[in-house]
Amino acid sequence: MLGPLDPALAHTTVCLDPLHVLVGAAHPLAGRRLVTMAELAGSTAWMPGNTPGTEWTAWFTDLAAEFALRIETRGPNFGFDHLLDEVARSTQTVTFAGEGVRVPWHPDLVRIPVASPVPVYAHSLLWRRDNRHPGLPALVTHLKAGYRPPTRAECWLPAVEQHLFTGG
Repeated sequence: MLGPLDPALAHTTVCLDPLHVLVGAAHPLAGRRLVTMAELAGSTAWMPGNTPGTEWTAWFTDLAAEFALRIETRGPNFGFDHLLDEVARSTQTVTFAGEGVRVPWHPDLVRIPVASPVPVYAHSLLWRRDNRHPGLPALVTHLKAGYRPPTRAECWLPAVEQHLFTGG
């Protein structure tokens, strides 16, 4: 878990990015339209870009603990395209991307949305509390207007983000 936010900063959640699974065309899940996290239990996801101490690594650590996954970070990190090439060639390897992540087209790569409750990654807008930019209030209002808090039935969030749930 990461430490508390610096008190000089303000924030608001503006987006929840649903998780998708990426597999090679020969992977046993490749023909699926949806996959549940329970179906992924015991799987190993290769994520060589996960850096210790980062919020996304903490999120995936919580995800792995909740759904009995293994996150493998070893191996070369030659960038996203290399990761996708390796996953596309494999019949066992999976990796993840958010729905909002642009994944380049690859002839042997399959992207599968995760079924409810969908793990979602919360994105927030952060700003310095002393920021007096005249456009900031309008930006915050605009982004907050498009945000709909999730319910527990719809989404999974790690314990540290449970406060984002509505009562449903």
